[in-house]
Amino acid sequence: MKRTLTVLVALAALTVPLAGCSDSKDVTGTVVDKETDQECSKSKKKKKRSCHTEYELTVRTKNGDRTEVDVDSDDYNACSTGAQYPKCTKS
Repeated sequence: MKRTLTVLVALAALTVPLAGCSDSKDVTGTVVDKETDQECSKSKKKKKRSCHTEYELTVRTKNGDRTEVDVDSDDYNACSTGAQYPKCTKS
């Protein structure tokens, strides 16, 4: 009995952090912030830097939660602060 309870508690502890993660397709709300991030990595063999830009929108849902959503550059440019997400991504 104790072992089963321990396993259930451990399983619950592992799944709780995943509850905050959401698929961007399920998020609806108002865009409250926009952010870009330059990600670079250096190749060990060629000694060159490879960089790309990551685009992120912060969306406030109806219940007041703020959720960060990774989007492509077109969606990032189409959605201004105050726009309704994901409606602003549809052209």
